[in-house]
Amino acid sequence: MNYPYVSYLKVEEKNLAKNFAEEHELHFASPRQIRIAKGIKPVIWISQEKILLQDLDDKNSKPFSIDLDSLEKEKGDKNLLNKCFSKFDKSFLVYDLTAGLCQDASSIASMGFEVIAFEKESWLYEFNQRCLLDSKIKKLKLINSDSLLSIKKAGKKDILFLDPMFELNTKAFAKKEIQFLRKCIPSAPEKELIDAALNSKAGLIIIKRHKLSKSQYATKPSYIIKGKVITFEVFDRRTI
Repeated sequence: MNYPYVSYLKVEEKNLAKNFAEEHELHFASPRQIRIAKGIKPVIWISQEKILLQDLDDKNSKPFSIDLDSLEKEKGDKNLLNKCFSKFDKSFLVYDLTAGLCQDASSIASMGFEVIAFEKESWLYEFNQRCLLDSKIKKLKLINSDSLLSIKKAGKKDILFLDPMFELNTKAFAKKEIQFLRKCIPSAPEKELIDAALNSKAGLIIIKRHKLSKSQYATKPSYIIKGKVITFEVFDRRTI
């Protein structure tokens, strides 16, 4: 079975949910069917106004969306992202190769960079598109595609940004949004994506990692920006 479930909060929106499930090849179920089902229970709730996510394995969970305009990350992480990108000219185009829920992509776009974010899961792409429509962010373009197909296009005036969210599969290190995605999306081939980025012609490559993760590359980063929770490994090849 493909996860997550797709369902509805109002009976009159049942057909909307069914159509969404069919379009994205997901499993449609009524709220009652989900409650009595065994196994993991991540759910996409479909309504006319919003698409909401919820992990019913967590008894305290509530349906959530992402408000990209008022998104407040941990203060240290947000400052660290600003610190990292403040070193670069805003004429650079940023490729977010692992869009996820677009939090980092939206923050980078809010700094004034043009950002292209890639998401290959069609249901997650549509969820992000709905969140973007409700936001005021103008410099973020979302593409429903595997980012591996576009890395070769990157040049000296481009920045490749990667956040391998599956590297630490431990609840203690993940917010509810990331835990939800881990249940629904197959683990990406992290090494393949990073190798492709490092072998590209991009002027800058930035890899976001948890402080406890271990990375080994044939080429060492030019420098590392360290925070309390995350680090940014920066490969600067603009003069190469």
